[in-house]
Amino acid sequence: MAIVTTIVTISAIAVMALLLAGFQSSVFAQSSSSDLTNSRIGDAEERINQSLEEAQQRIGEIGDIQSFMDLDISEILEKFKNIIPFPGGNIGGGGITGQIGVLIYTHGNPNIPDGHEPAKTEKIKSALEKMGYHAEIITHMPYTWDEGLAKLDEKGVKYVIFLYTDLFGPDSTVIHNVTRGIFGGIEEYKYCPGVPMGPNNCLYMGMLTKPASETSDAVMVFSRPASPDDVILREIFVKIAKKSNTENNGNPENEIFVMVGHGARSNLNDMAQVQELTNAAKYVEQKMGYADAFGVTVREDWPDLMAQTVPMAADKIEESLAENNADKVVLVPATGGHGFDEMMHELDERGISYVVTEKPLPIGSNEFVKWAQKNVLGTTAFIIKEKPTENTVTPDWN
Repeated sequence: MAIVTTIVTISAIAVMALLLAGFQSSVFAQSSSSDLTNSRIGDAEERINQSLEEAQQRIGEIGDIQSFMDLDISEILEKFKNIIPFPGGNIGGGGITGQIGVLIYTHGNPNIPDGHEPAKTEKIKSALEKMGYHAEIITHMPYTWDEGLAKLDEKGVKYVIFLYTDLFGPDSTVIHNVTRGIFGGIEEYKYCPGVPMGPNNCLYMGMLTKPASETSDAVMVFSRPASPDDVILREIFVKIAKKSNTENNGNPENEIFVMVGHGARSNLNDMAQVQELTNAAKYVEQKMGYADAFGVTVREDWPDLMAQTVPMAADKIEESLAENNADKVVLVPATGGHGFDEMMHELDERGISYVVTEKPLPIGSNEFVKWAQKNVLGTTAFIIKEKPTENTVTPDWN
C-alpha cells in the first residue's frame, strides 16, 4: 500500500508541476468571465509562458524522448520530480484541472457486461485520474472514439493522448492505421482497410470512422500501443507461466511454451504479431527454463485461412516437441478468441498433451496500470518538450 501511495503522490506532483508549467488551467478560463481584469489575465498568461519556457529547458535535460519513454516507471517518476520540482500539495488543492485527456482504447463492446475488460480499463482509468488526467474508456466494437473525445472536449482539454491497450503492437493490426490515419488525420498513415467514404472517412467492419477534428480542436498524440513484448507487459506471461507450473506440477525442461494469438487479415500484420508473441515467449523461456517457446497465430480475422494456419501451428508444435525431447505443451491464450478453441481441438485430434494457462487478464491488471502510467508520463514529457500543434505519434512508436 505504501508503494502505491508513493507512486500516486509523486505522479500527482509531477503532473501538477506540468500543469503549472504550461497548460492553462480552468481557473483562468472561468476567471475570464468573472472578476479578473484584462490586465491581470495578461499578467497571468505571461507568467505561464515564462514557466513553460523554464519547464521546456528542464525537460530538455532528459535528452532523447524515445529513450526516456523506455525507462522503468519509477525512473520516469523520479526524473519528473527532479526536472520539474514542485513544493508540495495535490491536484485538487489549487483548484487546477488538467489540460491533458487520455482515450483508453480497448477491443470490446460497452453494451454487454464486462465488454470492455474492466479489470484492465477501469484500473487504468482510475490510476490516471488520480494522477490528474481526464480519462475516458473507448471501445472497438462498436467504435466509441467520437463519444470519448467529445466528453474530454467538454472538460476543456488541450491535448488528448490515444492509449491503445490491446496486446497488438505498432505493426500488428490495421486498426493503428484507422486510428492514426483516419481518426487522427495524420496523412502518412491514412489508409482505409475497408470502404473509403470520401477523402477522410472510412467504413471498416461495419463502423464509420471520421476525423477527430470534426469533434474537437484538441491536439491528439498517439502513444506507442501495448505489445506482448513490452518490458512491463511481458512480465504478465512470466506470472502466467509460474502459476501454471505450480498448479500443474510442471517441469519446464520437458515442456514447450506456446503463446496463441488472434492473428491478422494482412500477412504483414500477422507476421508482426507472431514476432511480438515469440519475443515475449522467449523471455518467458529464459526466465523459466522451458525447452522451447514461440508464438503462433490462428488468423481469426480471415476464417478461410484458419483451416491452414491451425494445422501449420500444430505442425510447428509437434516438430518442437520432437526436436527438444519434450512431452507437454503449455498453451497460452495470449490474444486469441474462438481460434484458441480450434487450436486445442487440433492438438486433441493429434493426441498432443497440453495444459491451458490463464489469460492475461485479470492476472496482469497491475502490469497494465504500470504500462499505462509509463506511456502517459512519457507522452506528457513529449508534449511539454515539443508542444505539438498538429496530431502526431510519439517518437517511440516504432
